[in-house]
Amino acid sequence: MSTAPTTTPPPAVDEDAPRYMQIAREFIRGIADDTYPLGAHLPTEAELCEQFGISRFTARESIRVLVSAGLVTRRPRIGTVVIAKPDTARYAQEASALPDLLQYARDTDMRFVYIGKVTLGKAQAQEFGVSPGEEWTYALGIRYASDPGSTDAPPAQSRPFCITRLFLNPQLEGIGALLRERKTAVYALIEREYGLAIDRVEQELSGAVLDADDAANLGAPPGAPALRIVRRYYGKQDRLLEYADNVHPSDRFTYRMNLRR
Repeated sequence: MSTAPTTTPPPAVDEDAPRYMQIAREFIRGIADDTYPLGAHLPTEAELCEQFGISRFTARESIRVLVSAGLVTRRPRIGTVVIAKPDTARYAQEASALPDLLQYARDTDMRFVYIGKVTLGKAQAQEFGVSPGEEWTYALGIRYASDPGSTDAPPAQSRPFCITRLFLNPQLEGIGALLRERKTAVYALIEREYGLAIDRVEQELSGAVLDADDAANLGAPPGAPALRIVRRYYGKQDRLLEYADNVHPSDRFTYRMNLRR
């Protein structure tokens, strides 16, 4: 069984990022350049604490980023093992409560390619539970698994893993201008900027295939299998505030739920 070198990685250069993210990015670079090849074991939490002078919480968060990116797996009595390179990894989203969606937004990078207005037709208005002819804010975004929060273009080795079509209630006046500057989940932006609490979220998962446009944006073959996740965010009086239609190529995304009694 192969093991990784025990030498300390070079100092992180992204000093504005949280410490756990700096360490995670160091390991991502190490996995990419085969400092930690496939099958290699990463240091334990205790070893990370000693190596980087960090707390166990910070060590655990740095490994969580790698697990979510699909680069490593954690196995009881075995440890943290490298299972994929950055250009082939599947992004794994874990969800058991609404705050998990906030963490998902922090750990990934949504790049909006279009933000504008759309007038709802009869079928779409019926789906949203509103009147036809209403003008909603519409945004098309592409989500990447690497370098969340970066203002630079996604690195060449980062594959997009999601297309998002976002519809926002006209009550959220001016939200289009806020979307490009946001650094958190859109629902959290709504709560913070408009004082509207999200009371519940409905989520639907279904199989899909990539059409020509989505395939081109994702760099995937048309007709490839995909996972579609539709989330509806409701405020008071069951008013739909946000509708997010997300499409993920099946070879790049895993959705994991933890259900507890």
